[in-house]
Amino acid sequence: MTSVGARHPLAVALPAVRFPLTICGLAYGPHNALAERFLGSLYTYTDPRLFYLRAGLNEAGPSTHRLFQDYAARFKNITLFKEPRNVFKYPMMRRLFYESPLSTAWTIWCDDDTHFTRPDWLQRLGLKIECSPKVSMWGKPYVLWRRDKSILHWIKAATWYRGLPCRRGKDQDGNAATRFSFATGGFWAIRTNVLRGLDWPDPRLVHTTGDFLLGEALRQNNLAVGRFDYGVKINDAPRRNSVAVSLLERRG
Repeated sequence: MTSVGARHPLAVALPAVRFPLTICGLAYGPHNALAERFLGSLYTYTDPRLFYLRAGLNEAGPSTHRLFQDYAARFKNITLFKEPRNVFKYPMMRRLFYESPLSTAWTIWCDDDTHFTRPDWLQRLGLKIECSPKVSMWGKPYVLWRRDKSILHWIKAATWYRGLPCRRGKDQDGNAATRFSFATGGFWAIRTNVLRGLDWPDPRLVHTTGDFLLGEALRQNNLAVGRFDYGVKINDAPRRNSVAVSLLERRG
């Protein structure tokens, strides 16, 4: 796979990407239609020689298991990670990243409601990577204000914290808050060595808050985030897991 991907015309034209890259994605519960949309769009618009897929089946139903197994048998570039119960997003993400070490230079993350809409999305991403060697992560930028001060203590306790003061100010309602800039968590691409250096995802995370905290981890380490959302639909389904909580919410 790696040797084939390395000879692909896109790999020759965009050597900084070092194709193939690794795409990691989730499938959750009985939502087979989302899994079908994700896989259908990925393999319709992306040459399978250019990526490995690691798929986390998080309490997924039998039809979803069959779907992924059929794709794995057909394309030979899928590794499945199965959990019979819902372990939530970030424990599954850690399993996808570290149970078997990532071997590619770039890693892409996709939530279960992410899907692709254009055949040149990966080419466009590759051009971004090629032209901006100082950027460590690509995604759809977002800004969030948080008023809770417990988040500041959580950040200062992180192994990736480097002592930079969090950016304090006033939110849109005039309240004192902390400002976070980050890439939306449903889709992003990141240098694999950055994931390892940050030991991301933070082991304390469970299901939420990871997107803006990753943004802060990158800022603490002086790592740049660039804009990319071409040909990708993100957060394109109603919320599916009403009981999901973050470690922050559990501990208050």
